Amino acid sequence: MSCIPFRRTAKKKKEKPSFMRRMTTMKIASPSQPTSALFMASLLSSAQVFNATHKPMYIHDAFKKHAVRVWKEARGSDKLLTHEKLLRFFEITQGVTTTALPVKDVYTFEEFFWAWSSNKAAWNAVRPLDPTEIDLTYPISNYFISSSHNTYLEGNQLSSKSSAEAYKAVLRNGCRCIEIDVWNGAPSRTPSKSPNGEHRRHMSNVSAMSRTSVRHGSSLSVDQPGLYTMRTPRDSGTSLDPKELSDRMDRSTSSSSGSVKRGEPIVHHHGTMTTTVPFREVCKAVREEAFVTNHLPIIVSLEVGADREQQEMMVEIMKEEWAGLLLEEPFEDCDRLKQQPRLEQLLDKILIKVKRLDDCNGEIQEAQRGRSLNVSSLRSKPPICEMLAALAIYTRSEHFDDVNSLSSTTPSHIFSVNEDKFLDMIAQDKARMKIMDHNRQYFMRIYPKGLRFDSSNPDPTIPWRRGVQMVAMNWQNTDEGTMLNDAMFADTNGWILKPTGFLKNQDEIPTKTVDLRITVLAGQSIPVPEGRQAKKLRTRVKVELHVENPDKARDLTRITQPQSTENPDWERNPYPLKFPGVSGVVEELSFVR
Repeated sequence: MSCIPFRRTAKKKKEKPSFMRRMTTMKIASPSQPTSALFMASLLSSAQVFNATHKPMYIHDAFKKHAVRVWKEARGSDKLLTHEKLLRFFEITQGVTTTALPVKDVYTFEEFFWAWSSNKAAWNAVRPLDPTEIDLTYPISNYFISSSHNTYLEGNQLSSKSSAEAYKAVLRNGCRCIEIDVWNGAPSRTPSKSPNGEHRRHMSNVSAMSRTSVRHGSSLSVDQPGLYTMRTPRDSGTSLDPKELSDRMDRSTSSSSGSVKRGEPIVHHHGTMTTTVPFREVCKAVREEAFVTNHLPIIVSLEVGADREQQEMMVEIMKEEWAGLLLEEPFEDCDRLKQQPRLEQLLDKILIKVKRLDDCNGEIQEAQRGRSLNVSSLRSKPPICEMLAALAIYTRSEHFDDVNSLSSTTPSHIFSVNEDKFLDMIAQDKARMKIMDHNRQYFMRIYPKGLRFDSSNPDPTIPWRRGVQMVAMNWQNTDEGTMLNDAMFADTNGWILKPTGFLKNQDEIPTKTVDLRITVLAGQSIPVPEGRQAKKLRTRVKVELHVENPDKARDLTRITQPQSTENPDWERNPYPLKFPGVSGVVEELSFVR
């Protein structure tokens, strides 16, 4: 299965197996400027036609006869294909300029097929995008960014393994916004003896959640026994700022836990049975993979449940492991209170996304008035300490309540919004317009709802069409959402300049009307499900057109008739899959899956 973007300058990733297809005819038209394009798509799939040394592998007759037909059409009335006509096939039919062809006067079918299939740009349905073509001169909120949710997990959201290798995998595949959930490292206790000689631990203030966490073997965190105790401002009769609140937590920790040697912070999906991984190990993995082949910046989205002492340790670790890469100070010519940096200023830099002190203080004041937070939520997420907050220079997390929050004009702010809340807002015309206006200048991040325990994903194209820069995906799962994300960011190094109409001071979004026709002719070596016989396999190809489709008013799915065996041939029934007159299409945000 594959997904390709409408923009002709992208390709699908080679490591993703695809269904087999040979020819796609696509016509793109607008009332003012009709155009057409013909793409000869490949049969490239998990069953490669040629291996790394370009030695031919077995090709089924159902596949070969269609390739022979292409060769005959290309050579015309000549007995063999001339060099001039081969160049014409590459440049006009396939839209590829190549200088790597063997210099010959004429080409047999085998020679033609080898030259065609060994050229990636000519063999794939769309030509590759040159990453150097991206314009790096815009402020950073003017780009879509390939983003990951709960990056440390390798599987589901409840019981899977956490690993540092997961960060390497997503970075290697172009992700540039990763998430790290950080909690207190497990304390190493030195128990003191009671008067009667028995060992005793201090276990005051043990909540039901803490007992459950210990019973299920998950790692200790800030709301587990003996780490700290906190009263609300209402109980204490005082008003605490974040620094004072953190000091009290630390004093409570030292007084209630006896002799405690705290380990380094850990990365963990809190409240679940997922495993933990050391924060330092994650930082090392990020450093090793961050800028090997991709020099565009990385945004690290921190969810912090660690207390002040551990937060300060986090800062020390990041500065050690990311020395020379971590952005620690604002640029002299870019005041964070007035403007955003340009993408070109941030090459080979790691940016920290976390709340600043003023945001934490605001939440505590809200809690005092009984509005936004309760005791348990304050206990689970301590205030951000000054050392850590200082690293949120151009990417500062800001709490989002509702559409009224969109009035914020601080250039560095980022709103993180749950997918369900976002969908509810854009269902209202006024809210949708406010979101679009906000996202033309400032950052917004959408993350999957909590009920996606299986690491499934929402449709990322919906937030993208509302200007959302970061749609955090569960990369642990391959589904419709991740396929669309792969297609969007193929060959881009994870940052894409927004199209016309999505940038600052631009209100009109240009659209086109599309007539799309795809004819599926044949395939080979379709994987046979376990326990099934190849001769009883009934193969179909399903094609979806992902464009703006309000209320799903249009049916944009087409399916071929089934064909027998793992080498299907639709020659007897090659009816094209048609999508006529699809209007309102923004090419950069439209996809064929």
